[in-house]
Amino acid sequence: MSTYKIAVIGGDRRQGVLAALYAQEGHEVAVYALDGVDTGAATRSADLKGALSGAAAVILPLPASRDGVHVNTQAAAKVPLAYIESMSEDGALIIGGMVKAEHFPAHRVRDYYAAEDLKLYNTLPTAEGALAIAMNELPTTVHGTKTLIMGFGRVGKSLGLLLKGFGAELWVVTRNPTERAVCEILNISCMGYDELPEKIGEFGLIFNTVPMIILKGELLERIGDGVPVIDLATYPGGADAEAAKAMGKKLIWALALPGKVAPVSAGIYIKKAVDGILKEEGLR
Repeated sequence: MSTYKIAVIGGDRRQGVLAALYAQEGHEVAVYALDGVDTGAATRSADLKGALSGAAAVILPLPASRDGVHVNTQAAAKVPLAYIESMSEDGALIIGGMVKAEHFPAHRVRDYYAAEDLKLYNTLPTAEGALAIAMNELPTTVHGTKTLIMGFGRVGKSLGLLLKGFGAELWVVTRNPTERAVCEILNISCMGYDELPEKIGEFGLIFNTVPMIILKGELLERIGDGVPVIDLATYPGGADAEAAKAMGKKLIWALALPGKVAPVSAGIYIKKAVDGILKEEGLR
C-alpha cells in the first residue's frame, strides 16, 4: 500500500478514530479543528494551511457541513469551506459525508455517505442508541411493551430486529408495499397510516424514522401520557415539537446517534467507505 499525506478536518470522535487508523497504517496524517479528541499518532496542525499542505486527500466529517458555509466541527475554530477549496493542493481529493461538489469546483470531490454499505452499517449504532434511550425512559421492560416503529427503511429494519430480539410487542406503520412485505416475512404486525389515529393510543413506546411531521394535532394528543416518543428522523423530524411540549408529551429527538453512542465503530465504518473511494481514485 502506498503512503501519502491525509488531512482530516473537523468532525467529532469518529474522525479522531479515522485519523488514528490512517496514521497507524503509516500515512502522514494531519488533523485540524478536532479538539479534545484522541487522534492517535496523527499530527495536530496549528493552522489549516499547515494541515492541508501536501495532502493528497482531505477528509471532511459526516455531514461535511451543517450550514453550507463552514466545516462541521465541535472545535472552537470556524473553518469556511471556501478556505478548504483555496488552500488544498491542486489535484487533492476532497472526501466528505454528504459533501457538495459545488463548494469545491477546482477539486475532485467524493461523498463517502453515498455508499449504501455505510448507510446500513450506521443503522446499527443508531438502533442500539435508540434502544438505550428507550430503556432509560421506560418504567417497564422493553420486553412485552407494545411498540410502534413509524417507517421501515434502513433504520427501521435494524431497530425492528433489535426490538423483536428484546421481546417487544412490535408494530410497524408504513405506506410502502415492499416494507409491508418485509414485515410479513419477519412476522411483524403492520398497518397503514389510515389506522394510526385509532391505534396510536395503545402503544407504550414509539419510534419515528420518517423525516416528515406526522405526529401533530389530534394524532399527537392521542399518544398516552408518559409514553416515550423517540424521533430518529433528520430535520424536520416526525413530530410537532412545540405542540408536543405544550401537551406535555415525552418527545426525544435523537439525532447523530452513531457518533454519540459508538464513535469507534462509526469511525471504522466511515474508514471502510473512504478506503473504497481511495482505491477507486488510485490512492490505495
